[in-house]
Order: sequence, then structure tokens, then C-alpha cells
Amino acid sequence: MSAEFPSVSEAISQEQIDDYAEISGDYNPIHVDQEAAAASEFGGTIAHGPIALQTFFRSLTGLTGGEALPPGTQVKVTFRAPVRPGDTVHSELREREDADGATALSVECVNQDGTIVIAAQAEIPS
Repeated sequence: MSAEFPSVSEAISQEQIDDYAEISGDYNPIHVDQEAAAASEFGGTIAHGPIALQTFFRSLTGLTGGEALPPGTQVKVTFRAPVRPGDTVHSELREREDADGATALSVECVNQDGTIVIAAQAEIPS
């Protein structure tokens, strides 16, 4: 795969978090209840994991040129830090290796402060 890895950024809002809660049915107070979340270890609401992960998947589909990843794609994700309303998450390619008919990628999603919020790897078959 010789295409360039697309850089994707996404500003996160409480409205997105609330919309995701409605779609997913995940109304955990740390996501949607300002008062309860303020009293939690997070000190305020945080985004659902898939919201923060979208920059990673948008970069991957941009690389492959499709709306979905090719069959057989393997993805490993580690959530490292919470994403909050007002954060901007940016996906950054850290390492790329093309071999044996596959593309292996290491990507970090970082916020505006440079904090790694997600570390991810993907192996995309050719």
C-alpha cells in the first residue's frame, strides 16, 4: 500500500457525546451527567471510547480509499487517557511497514496538549 497516511483531527463536543449516548444507549453518568461526572475521578464528562477512536478509523479508511476497512484487517487499541469535551483529537502515524502483502501501522491519537489518548496498531492485508 503506497498511499500516504491521511492526518485526521476531530474537535470533541458535549453535543457529540450526548448524541452518541442516544444512538448507543450508553448513558453512563461519566459521559452525560455534568454533576455526577464532576464528582468522579475524571472531574467532568468524558467521551465514549468510539468517539475518540474515530480519527484513527477515518485515517485508516482514508489510507485504504474505502468506506470500510478491507476484510481481514486486524486492529488493536489501547485507551490511554480520557477525552473531554473541548479536546481536539488528532491521529498521527508513528510507524509503517509494508511486507508480506500487508501494511502494518502504529498510530497514536493525541489531544491538543500532546497527550496520547489512544495507541493503536493495524495490519491491513493487500
